[in-house]
Amino acid sequence: MNITQKIALSMTVWTGLCVALVGPYDVELFGILLLIGLLITRELTSTYTKPETALRMDSMIYVGIVFFIAVVAHRILSILEIL
Repeated sequence: MNITQKIALSMTVWTGLCVALVGPYDVELFGILLLIGLLITRELTSTYTKPETALRMDSMIYVGIVFFIAVVAHRILSILEIL
């Protein structure tokens, strides 16, 4: 089993654990937990991955950061009662 398969397997297990803990009702928390898991996985495997794999993981991290910014903006706007 190569490193890419191990990364995919670990993220699959993490996703299953997040679904079990959070449930299907809180999408915001689920997305943030996935981002945290991806960031940890990327940091721990940075020396072992190929540049192509690292680039794919980075692009998923960027999507997660945009999602996180959207969640924070939505929460701020709802606190300010603009939405």
